[in-house]
Amino acid sequence: MKKKIAVFANTWNSDIVSTFLAGFERKLKKDEYDTFVFLAANSYGKSEISNLSELSIHSLPVFEEYSAAVVFSQGLNSNEARQQIYENCEKAGIPTFCVGDTHPGFYGMLINNEEAMKSMCEHLYNEHNVRKVVFLAGSKENDDSNARLEAVSSFMKEKGLPFGEKDVCYTDWEVRKAMEFILKNFTEKEDLPDAFICANDILAIAADMGVERLGYSCPGDVAVTGFDYVYSGRTYYPSIATINQRFDEMGEVCARSINTVLKGGSVPEVQWIKSSFEAGESCGCINPRHDDEQRKSFCHSIIGKEYDESNRSGVIYTIRSAFQESSRFSTLPQKLQKAIYNTTNEEVRSFYLMLDPSLERLAYEEPEVLPKYTYSEKMQVVLAKKDGTPLDAYHVNKRDLIPEYDGKGPNTIYFVMPLYVESFVVGYFIMVKKDTSIRDWIFENYESCMIQSLTYYKTNIRLTALNDKLSELMQTDALTSLKNRTAFENAKNLLKNHVLAKDEIRFAAVMFDLNDLKKVNDELGHSAGDSYIKNSSVLICNTFKHSPVFRIGGDEFVAIVKNSDYEKRYELLDEFKKEIDRLSKEDISPMERISVACGMADYDEIDNDDIETLFKKADDRMYENKHLMKAGRK
Repeated sequence: MKKKIAVFANTWNSDIVSTFLAGFERKLKKDEYDTFVFLAANSYGKSEISNLSELSIHSLPVFEEYSAAVVFSQGLNSNEARQQIYENCEKAGIPTFCVGDTHPGFYGMLINNEEAMKSMCEHLYNEHNVRKVVFLAGSKENDDSNARLEAVSSFMKEKGLPFGEKDVCYTDWEVRKAMEFILKNFTEKEDLPDAFICANDILAIAADMGVERLGYSCPGDVAVTGFDYVYSGRTYYPSIATINQRFDEMGEVCARSINTVLKGGSVPEVQWIKSSFEAGESCGCINPRHDDEQRKSFCHSIIGKEYDESNRSGVIYTIRSAFQESSRFSTLPQKLQKAIYNTTNEEVRSFYLMLDPSLERLAYEEPEVLPKYTYSEKMQVVLAKKDGTPLDAYHVNKRDLIPEYDGKGPNTIYFVMPLYVESFVVGYFIMVKKDTSIRDWIFENYESCMIQSLTYYKTNIRLTALNDKLSELMQTDALTSLKNRTAFENAKNLLKNHVLAKDEIRFAAVMFDLNDLKKVNDELGHSAGDSYIKNSSVLICNTFKHSPVFRIGGDEFVAIVKNSDYEKRYELLDEFKKEIDRLSKEDISPMERISVACGMADYDEIDNDDIETLFKKADDRMYENKHLMKAGRK
């Protein structure tokens, strides 16, 4: 059995995670490890409920099942989530590697950005005459963003240049906020700084777009720099001047450390990777990194990506349709299986979808009263496809995570993301892909599709539940709570369909009619008449316990005798008559006294499979019994 490594990350820093995993997988011992990447898509732009549901994925794994953990500490967008992961790793006693952080008892994987940040500032100052700077920060509580801000602030102070709070915008890592800040504050050219220094490359691209919308150019009118050296920043025009944090090298170092620690060796508690400044076109340098080669490669791959996206859209459409066309949980798995099992799309060659067996509760309860931000101990396997082959597993324990996981074969990366309806976490899905799939936002595409589809599904099952309730009310007798005449006609039509289909059916019909109901109403009142009807219905139901009973008129009932009742139908009818004989005597209390005539006919008795003839025969025998009862002969 291979060792399992849990990785905790966020999709918003997907390029970093992708680069790290590429180096990580290169240095892991072959055929010895499987990597499970638990991905949340929480962000500062989402609601608190959505973010907490997203972060629930970090509590899904049973930590004791893993040999080691890697935590992208500063990239989780939540200090609380980071601390909870740390506590779970401590309880499980597994070696834990913190990317961008240190923690007592864990291994810190840190990047020395100080020299690279100073090199960037020196480059802007010396090569491009930058004197006035505006910093586009991430969130106020993010340590990485704050360290980058501090480096810029220290450099400006060292050079005696003005730089204060008004020169900092906290964007919460949102492109929208960065662009709004630029469009609002720099309408005049003289207001522009010499450079926008940004906490990451995505914000740098946003800054360039904002400048362009104002009618200015980068780097002609203002320089822009980023941080992280992400793929989109390298292929963008102008290419983003940035800090390369060498996450591929960090992945390699982390993998070698895990190999060593799990074999009983020792590694330093804190390891440093040295980053480097990468000049780009956005700071005013002319193609310093041969970015045109990157762009050629990017353009070459566009057609292939369009083909992949087209295929993905087709799969996503069928998944969405399966949810939208399902109104009961019992029909959902089959529809989703048809969508995934019948496609040859490589993206879902290995694909798992697990849902909470209590998902149907959404039909009757609001999400806020259901369990919040937690997973059921046992999940229903709605989809399980491994290397193109469907699996037959129906349930899986949370501890196992994946059905029929055997820990054999080459090293594999499993990407795990949550599914939820508001605060009710209803399950998770797993895809097996290359590390670059995070960078291409593939997983978030599927997650977004299924979470939106679950909202449609919730509406469907609620409407179905409401219709079922209305149908039940329409087919229920208010006085006795038995099925009414409408329900009886539906049951009779179903029997006719079975007959037409030549199904092997065995049943009998028993017709009942209450004696002297009008007399009871006239002499004792309608309240007594109601009790008379209810007492009669109770006796009929207690006699034919395993058969449906209908009230088809004021004083008429019918039982369709099935199942074990059918085997004892004659004995049960005799018991009923004996009980009627006892309950109709004069010494019985008027409120308990009942008299009911009955007649039975068996399906085997009639010719030409005529269901109506069957009930007519039972009705005739009931009237024969009524005449005998009135004549004093039971």
